[in-house]
Amino acid sequence: MDTNLATLQGGVRKMLSSLELTKLFFKDLKSYNSSNFRTIEKADLSHENATVHKAFSSVVTRYFIFAERHPEISDSDRRILYFKLKIDMIARYFSDYPDTNLDLLKAFQLELQQYVRENRGEENGVQSSVAV
Repeated sequence: MDTNLATLQGGVRKMLSSLELTKLFFKDLKSYNSSNFRTIEKADLSHENATVHKAFSSVVTRYFIFAERHPEISDSDRRILYFKLKIDMIARYFSDYPDTNLDLLKAFQLELQQYVRENRGEENGVQSSVAV
């Protein structure tokens, strides 16, 4: 079920689905710091790593910057995004640190990796399709 989000673009109201909102968030995240983005994408989460911690901690900050930059997105839709992308699990990881489990970071990593897979074809001019 997609949530529709109203945004203003050039004074015209446009509806964004939750999928489009997810893409917008990941695009912003990647453009802000592509190095952190790649670190999260390729991280081996079987052991602790300070570089990986830094990259994941930036996601929580970027979420709030994203919310600030997009005031047209309702609070409830931002909350849906927060939980859909598993940012809550990243926050939980750091709030429980050092007595925590790296598995909490894997959920967001999987969401990011799926975004990369789905958009890799679009970057090369090929639209991805989903079989029904």
